[in-house]
Amino acid sequence: MSRRRFWLSICVATLAVLSLLVCYAGYRVQQLLEEQHVELDWQRLSLSWRGLQLHDVRLTQHQGGELHAQASLLQLDWLASEAPRYRLLAQGLQVAWQPAPTEPQKSDDSDLGALFERALNTLPWLPRQIDVRDAQAQLPCRSVQCTLDGNLSLQHLDDALQLHLQFERETHSAQLHARLQGLGSAPDSTRQLAMNLHLDNQQQMELHSDLLAQGDALQWSGNLLLAPLQEIAWVGAWLSEWTPLDAANLPATPQQAGIIAHWQLQLPQATRQLGELLAAPGWLRVDAQLPQPWPLPGVGLVSGELQLDLLNATGTWQARKLHGNLQLDTHGAPWLVTLPSGLQPNQLQMQLTPLESDHDNELAVQLKLSGQGALELQANAELGLQQAPDWSLSLRQLQLDASSKRVDLAGNRADGLQLSLGMTGSATTQQVQLKVADNSRLAIQRLRSGDLELQQAQLTLAGLALAGAPRSPTLSGPLALRIQSLQYPQLQAQGWQWQGRIEADSTSQTLDGALLADSGLSMALRLNNTAAALGLNATLDELFLRAGNPLAQTLASWPPLLTLDNGRIQGDASLSLPSGKPLQLQAKLSGKGLAGIYDRSTLSGVDAELQLRLTGDRLTLELPSLSAKQINPGIALGPLQLQASYQASLQRPLAGSLSHQRAELGVLGGSLSLEPATWALDRSNQLLPLKLSGLDLQELFRAYPAEGLEGNGLLDGTLPLRLGEAISVEQGLIEARAPGGRLRFHSPRIRAMGLANPGMKLVTDALEDFHYDLLSSSLDYDSSGTLRLGMRLHGQNPAIEQGRPIHFNINLEEDIPTLLASLQLTDKVSDIIQQRIQQRMRQRVPQESKE
Repeated sequence: MSRRRFWLSICVATLAVLSLLVCYAGYRVQQLLEEQHVELDWQRLSLSWRGLQLHDVRLTQHQGGELHAQASLLQLDWLASEAPRYRLLAQGLQVAWQPAPTEPQKSDDSDLGALFERALNTLPWLPRQIDVRDAQAQLPCRSVQCTLDGNLSLQHLDDALQLHLQFERETHSAQLHARLQGLGSAPDSTRQLAMNLHLDNQQQMELHSDLLAQGDALQWSGNLLLAPLQEIAWVGAWLSEWTPLDAANLPATPQQAGIIAHWQLQLPQATRQLGELLAAPGWLRVDAQLPQPWPLPGVGLVSGELQLDLLNATGTWQARKLHGNLQLDTHGAPWLVTLPSGLQPNQLQMQLTPLESDHDNELAVQLKLSGQGALELQANAELGLQQAPDWSLSLRQLQLDASSKRVDLAGNRADGLQLSLGMTGSATTQQVQLKVADNSRLAIQRLRSGDLELQQAQLTLAGLALAGAPRSPTLSGPLALRIQSLQYPQLQAQGWQWQGRIEADSTSQTLDGALLADSGLSMALRLNNTAAALGLNATLDELFLRAGNPLAQTLASWPPLLTLDNGRIQGDASLSLPSGKPLQLQAKLSGKGLAGIYDRSTLSGVDAELQLRLTGDRLTLELPSLSAKQINPGIALGPLQLQASYQASLQRPLAGSLSHQRAELGVLGGSLSLEPATWALDRSNQLLPLKLSGLDLQELFRAYPAEGLEGNGLLDGTLPLRLGEAISVEQGLIEARAPGGRLRFHSPRIRAMGLANPGMKLVTDALEDFHYDLLSSSLDYDSSGTLRLGMRLHGQNPAIEQGRPIHFNINLEEDIPTLLASLQLTDKVSDIIQQRIQQRMRQRVPQESKE
C-alpha cells in the first residue's frame, strides 16, 4: 500500500512540476510576444506524445508596420530518432504585411560573411523539416499589394539544407529546388550548392556552385546552365508587378536559346561585401546560343552564337577572348525608316574571331560584317581594345566595300552607288586619330537633283584624317571630285572637277579648293558653314581670251551672236545665308581690252565692270563704267561711254527699273547721247530721246561714199527712239549747225542728165559748189529698217546769177540693213560677219517677194 502511495506521490509531483514548467513557459512566451508587440491567438490546442497542434492560429504585429498571419493548422511534431528532434507544419497559411511609411532602409553594405556565419549558427535550432502548404501572402509591390500563392519545404539533413519552393500564378507554376551541402563540415571542406528552376514543369535553369576555403581566402567556382526557353511571357508580367520592368514592351521569348556560364573566383574570407564579390579576382566564361531568330525591339530578328571569356587579375574585369557569329534580319525594324530606301540592308551577318595580341590587357578580334538587300556591304576589320581604366581602341585595319543600285533621298536620286573605304587609327578617352587609306573613294554612276544631273561622279577620299577629342573630333584633309558629265539648264554639258581640302568639326565646316571645267574655266571656291551663317566665296581665274573663251563654252545662256577673241576677264562672288536672315549675294565681273564680234558688228577696246547685289528679294545691278573704243556695224562708231544701274525683285526680275547716269556714243565725229533718266521695263514701249550733236558731214560722206559728192558742216538733232517689239524712230529732226557748210557734187552721169534737161542743168550747176546756210531734215525709221528723210536745203552757188538764193526740197528713202550690209561687204570683214550678212540677206529676199 505504501508503494502505491509513493508512486502516486511521484506522479503528482511530476505533474505539478510539469504544470509549473508549462505555466512558466507560457508566461515567458507571453512576455516575449508583448516585447515584440505580437498578439497570438488560437481556437484549440491539442497536446499529445507525438507533438503539439494549434488550430485556427492568428498572429498580429504592429511594430514597423502591420503584419497579420493566420493558419488553419500549426503542428509541431517531436522526432525521437533524428536531430533536430522536431518538425514544423503550417497548413493554410495566410500572411498580409503592410510596412510603415517611414521604415528605415537597410544598408546595402552588410557583411555577407557575418550573415553567413549567423545562418550557420542558427542551423542547430532549425526544425528538421519545415513544411508550409497552401500558403498565400499579401505583400507590398508596385501596385500597392500583390499576392503570392504556393508551398514551401525546408529540410535539414545533417550538414545540408534542402529547399523546395513552389509558386502558383493562375494556370502557371514555378518550382525552385536547392541543396546546400557541407554546412556542418570542417572549415576547410568544400561547401556545395545545387539549384534548378522549373517553369510550367520544364527545366529552365541549373546551377552548381562550390565554395572551398584556401588559407585566408575562399575559392568559388561553378557553372550555370539556362536551358532553351519556352513561352514564358507570364513570368515577365509577374515580375513587372514587383519591379519597374515594363512587361508590355518586353521582346518575345527567344526559342531554343541557351546560355552556359563557368566561373572561378578568389574571395576574401574576412569580409564578403557585394562590392568585394564583384571585384574578386578570377575568370568567367559565357557561351550563348540563339539558333532561332529572336525579335529584339527596335533592332530586328537576332540569331547566332557568342562566346566571351572575362578575366579579373588586377581588380577590373577585362574581356580576354571574344568569338561570335551573329545574324540580324532587319525586316520591319524601326531604325531602317531613318535611312534612305537604297541604304537599307535586309540582313546583316557579323563574325568575331579572336586574334593574338602582344599586350596582356588587350582584346584583339577580327570583325567581318556582311549585308544583303538594297545595300550590299562587306567589311573586314582588325581591332585591339586596351581595357585599362583609360581605355583605348586600335584600328589596325578596316576595309569597307558597299554598293547600292539606287538611293532616293529628299527628291534626289543616285544610281550605281559604290563606296570603297580603308582606314587605320586609334581612339582613347582623350584622343581620336583615324586616317583614310589611299584606295578610298565614292563613285556614283548617275545623280539627279531637280534640273541637275551628274554622270560618272567619283569622290576621292584618300588622305582624310579624323583627329581630336572623342566628343568633338575634326575631319581634315584633301578631297577630289571628278564628274565626267554635268548637265544643267544654265550650263553646257561637260566634265568638271574640284580639288581642295576640307576642315570640319561640330561647330564649323570649311571646303577650300579649285573648280575646273573641261572648257578651261577655273575658279577658286571657299565654302564656310557655321551656326551663324553659311558662306560661299568664288574667285574666277583671269581669262585671257586670245587663247579662247571658256565662258562661251560653259554658259548655256552665253549670247550666240557674241564672240570675244581678245582681252581679259576677271570676276568674284560672295554669298552669305545668315541664320534667320535673308540671303545676301555680291558679285563683280570686269573686262579689259575686250574685242570681238556681236551679230554683224565688230567690237574693240571694250572695258566694263558689272556689279550684282542680292539682299533677300531685292536685286541690284550696277554698271559703274562701260567704254568701247569702237563699234562697227558698217560705220565706225565710238567711243562709247555708259554708266547705269538696274533694280528689280526676284519675283519679277525683268520688270524692274533701269537708270542711266551717262550714255554717249561717238558717231562720225559727233555723238549720240541720252540725258540721265529712269525707265520702267514693265512697260511694253519705251521712248528714248536721243540727242545728236556735232555729226560731221565730211565723215559721213567718207563713211557713206556717193559718186562725186563731198561737203562739210556739223549736224545736230533729236532722234526719238522707240523700243518695242522692234526699234523705230518717229519724227526725228536733224539740222545743220550755223553758219552752215559747203556741198560739192561732181557726177558725169548727173551732168549728162542736165544737158538733156534744162531744168536739171540748174540743179547740177548749183551743186557744183553749193554754200548752204540751212540744212534741215525730218527723219523716220520704221521696224522694217527703212529710213525716210525729208530734207530742206537753202543756200547759193557764187558762180550762178551772182549767188542768188536757191532752195531745195529733197526726199530720200534708204534700206539701212541692206546699206550697212553693202558697206560691210565692201571692206575686209571676218568670215563670221560675211556669213551672217549673207544669211540675213537671203532671209529678206523671200519676205520682200511676198510683199
